Amino acid sequence: MQSLSVQALALRQLGRLNSLQLLTPCHASGLSMWCPRTLHARQLWGSDTPQTHRTAMWLKSWDTRQSWSLHQTRLKSTRKKGKQKAVQQEEEQEDAEASDYEDELPDDPGLPKDYKDHEKTVQSLRFDLVLKTGLDIARNGVEDAFYNLKLRLNGQKLTKKSKMVKVGDTLDLILNEDKEMDTILLKRVILKKVVGETKDAEKQRVLLRTWKHLQLPRKDVYKQ
Repeated sequence: MQSLSVQALALRQLGRLNSLQLLTPCHASGLSMWCPRTLHARQLWGSDTPQTHRTAMWLKSWDTRQSWSLHQTRLKSTRKKGKQKAVQQEEEQEDAEASDYEDELPDDPGLPKDYKDHEKTVQSLRFDLVLKTGLDIARNGVEDAFYNLKLRLNGQKLTKKSKMVKVGDTLDLILNEDKEMDTILLKRVILKKVVGETKDAEKQRVLLRTWKHLQLPRKDVYKQ
């Protein structure tokens, strides 16, 4: 009995009992949970909470761990699917780009080889914008050439500066005509390929082949 009293006092010092509970008889049915023997048994268990309550708390903790594990598994699965989709989209884009290069206009063996190929960016595929970009000339220079009837599209006189061009079209700026030699000196741009849109989808990336000084027979320049 003295041992139990010592244990009760020890629990009192740890803050588990108050003075009223220490003085309450052990046989009181409403406070039997504070009986020294009961306290001693709980001390051996390592907790002063009822065993049923401890079991419920353990089950709740186990359910929480299981839910977290399931959540982590689903999260990893979602990330894996996201990475696979990104890789698939990248492969499709590469295939599309490769297809574009396969559709590139073939070379004309009858033209001189002193050309230059440039990948440029244009606002649109208007004749005046493509010619200006390909030849690196001012826009008013294109306008002057248009009003002086110096512009040709596929050998035909240009009737609208804003005419849209397509892959394979030939854009000429006439510089001079040699009537004795029956030749034409000109600058030429050929739209070889439309590479695609820029990242902001506001411009077009194009592959242009240009000649700054090209002399050709008149019949090869002017076509009816």
